[in-house]
Amino acid sequence: MRVKSKSIVLLLLLLFTILVVANPMDSSYIQATDLTGINVAVYEGVTNEQSSSLSSRTALFWMFRWMNATVEVVTAAEIRNGILYDYDIVVVPGGWAWAYFQDLGVVGVSMIRQFVEDGGAFFGVCAGAYFACDGIRWEGEYIEYSLDLYPNVGNGPIEEIAAWPNYNMTVINLNKGTEGPVLSGEPDTHAVMYYGGPYFETTGTDGVLTLAKYDVNDEAAIIAYEYGQGRIALSGPHVEWEEDSDRDEVVWENAFDDEGSEWNMMLEISLWISEGHSPTSPMTNIATTSSTQSTDPSSTRPSLEIMIGFVGILVFIATGIIVSKTRKRVF
Repeated sequence: MRVKSKSIVLLLLLLFTILVVANPMDSSYIQATDLTGINVAVYEGVTNEQSSSLSSRTALFWMFRWMNATVEVVTAAEIRNGILYDYDIVVVPGGWAWAYFQDLGVVGVSMIRQFVEDGGAFFGVCAGAYFACDGIRWEGEYIEYSLDLYPNVGNGPIEEIAAWPNYNMTVINLNKGTEGPVLSGEPDTHAVMYYGGPYFETTGTDGVLTLAKYDVNDEAAIIAYEYGQGRIALSGPHVEWEEDSDRDEVVWENAFDDEGSEWNMMLEISLWISEGHSPTSPMTNIATTSSTQSTDPSSTRPSLEIMIGFVGILVFIATGIIVSKTRKRVF
């Protein structure tokens, strides 16, 4: 009887182990601490002086590498050919926003918008942030833009900080209690490089999280929000540049001091825009729609809770059998 009882218990433990391994807990329950497993595409832009800033693009590349993401530089031609669906985040650096429209064309702009709608993430800084706006107001002149990932206006330059084309350090005040990215571990302020970037009009725009404001005018400097199935973060100042460090591979000759890095803050923001979002290509969407069966593997197998309950029932039945046989032997 003891041998049989032990055999039953061992069999049940083995069955429980198999079920747990076959149906592990959803990875969304695990809090990510970096961007391991996240693929980032940094847009290069056309190769001329008025396109994407080499220093901004370089710093963004190394910032996301520091976050342990897989980072690659992509061109407009590659974006038009659908390469973004190999990535989780598309990053547009500083430079000249209008040149991006000329470089990408209608097809490239539409591909970026569709990528975000389908669950991809977008991060734009300075010109990359202007590029995402429905329109910009530059030196008082309004210009309509067509990417329209942000349904409001980006305003610049901010003369109180630096008249264009000058640049200067400025202070942003963090909204540490905002929903979305976890900024509670950040200092109250950051000193950042400003180089003609926008502040964002937010009045009347639902769902926008103002993560930081310029100290000089109390206007939105960094925002984040959801768009379709994806998420977006935009920054007016250059949070990617490390003015007193060479880890961004950009040399500032120690002319400025940012009094601490913004990279930890950007990690939290990047975790939020990429959290639980994986872009699905239009072809995959079509295949999913035409199928009567869900493509989500978790929907085709019992949940872990059901499995545990099933094993519990088996244990209860087995215990009853063991107790019953023991009673027969004793009495």
